[in-house]
Amino acid sequence: MMSLMLKRRKGALPPVVTVLIVVAAVVATALVAWFLYASTARATRTAMLSVVGVPTLYADGSLYVTLKNDGTAPVNMSGATIVVQDVNKNPVTFGNPSGDPAILNPGQSGSYVFKGNATKFNDIPDGALATLQTPDGYQLSFAVAKP
Repeated sequence: MMSLMLKRRKGALPPVVTVLIVVAAVVATALVAWFLYASTARATRTAMLSVVGVPTLYADGSLYVTLKNDGTAPVNMSGATIVVQDVNKNPVTFGNPSGDPAILNPGQSGSYVFKGNATKFNDIPDGALATLQTPDGYQLSFAVAKP
């Protein structure tokens, strides 16, 4: 009689299959959660530079600027350039930044001196538009003052 009852029980899953389905569901859920966390963390890591004080251009071709990283990712300042428009809207490039730190970490400030062509000093008006370009691809625009 007992074997007859077991034979009539059709459609039930064996316990091993049930355990495998539960384990697969837990693993799939964990993978989806990891993907969501990783993609969100990567997307929110970005640099956000701001100018502190007034960037100043001197007659010797030196451009002094102080920057602060308000973002969540570090910025590489080594090899950064600043392009300033002259009175004819032509670009004047300032490069070879000296100053600390070379890597501007989140929340950190740094003062830098960019060297340019001193002969172009008179061609650059007070309040000229300047754009900082970092090797990381970050850009920041600001106005430049002359003393």
